[in-house]
Amino acid sequence: MRRVAFIFGLTFLLLGFAGCGDSKAPELNTLSFGKDGEILHRIVGKTDQNFYQIEPAALEEFAASRVEEYCAENGGEKVALEAVEEKGGSIVLDFKYASPEDYSEFNHRVLYVGTLAGASDEGYELEAVPFVSMDGKASEVGYIDDWDKKQMFILETKSGEEMLVNLPGKTLYVNQSAHSGQELTLVGKKSVRISNQEAEGTMSLSYIIYE
Repeated sequence: MRRVAFIFGLTFLLLGFAGCGDSKAPELNTLSFGKDGEILHRIVGKTDQNFYQIEPAALEEFAASRVEEYCAENGGEKVALEAVEEKGGSIVLDFKYASPEDYSEFNHRVLYVGTLAGASDEGYELEAVPFVSMDGKASEVGYIDDWDKKQMFILETKSGEEMLVNLPGKTLYVNQSAHSGQELTLVGKKSVRISNQEAEGTMSLSYIIYE
């Protein structure tokens, strides 16, 4: 199981961070929310890597087998491979996860979605995170009005990774870039682009407060 997960993670590393050069192809990995709270994950990368060519059919077979294995071990349809497509020299994989916890377990990275109070109860030290509002004002959790009623999104990313997060509500605050070495950019009122600029091999957490 660990060997399969490692190979799968390496495959996604090559795919997810390669970027796209064709305007007709999607440009970024994205995380979105379904109407019932499920997590929708789109992974984008070039089929033509520096030293080899990725075969979409082989990748689809491998990804599908990993999904089947996960569901067999965890019961029910926890993860689904929705689509695998080639677009403009890029390959796009669409996954659906029944919950944030399934995304975390399947990808071996943190994803928390819930209230600020719930995040604090789970051990996230939010008081140590400097936030900035959408109008550029610095703030701390304790000074946010009705902070315990706000929603929190926490995502772990790797150095060099970019992710567009489409939230189910209006963005209120993001963590300051100096806190994590990541650049968080507002895209409209409900989307945030995360760019991990930490040193190579570093995993970092991004924090987004929304309502």
